[in-house]
Amino acid sequence: MSPFEHVTALLSFVYALALTHLLARIAELVVARERVRFSGLLALGMVNAILMVFVNWLSLWDLRSVTSWDIASIAIQFLFAISVYVICALVGPKAPEEGAIDLEDFFWHQRPYFYGALIISLLLALLANLDFLKTPNAVLLIKENLGTIALLIPSSLGLISRNRTAQWAAGVCFLFMIIGFAILFSSNLG
Repeated sequence: MSPFEHVTALLSFVYALALTHLLARIAELVVARERVRFSGLLALGMVNAILMVFVNWLSLWDLRSVTSWDIASIAIQFLFAISVYVICALVGPKAPEEGAIDLEDFFWHQRPYFYGALIISLLLALLANLDFLKTPNAVLLIKENLGTIALLIPSSLGLISRNRTAQWAAGVCFLFMIIGFAILFSSNLG
């Protein structure tokens, strides 16, 4: 097993757990749908969290040419993957056995924690992206960090503003940006 495969195996497990956690919570809500008050903002947050897992898993491919992994690089990558897991955990409510499930209320209660975790994750990504300096294509550091910095804008808006329209703008802007990243990363997989 190469160093890249060894490191990405660990990170892939964390990403798989994050996705599994969120999908299990979504399934619980679907089962309890008669008791659920839907929230478009929370659904958008869930979609963004799922795409965050997907895009960051895809972006691991760009690290395949790193031949030397040190404990600091592995630790930062691991912390970043854990932060993505936390984002998924914060956006997915546990469905209680009884009673109404108000997803709109859940969104507004979790909003600062969700966006706070998202910002922490993006800041960790800036550090994790330093591993691109160990690749033959060090320009990836600039590409990745410009995208990460751009994602900080809607994330900060979501954290700061309690305005419903601003929340929609932040979520939709993040969605389009993360889809753009997915398209960009998928074109690099060749």
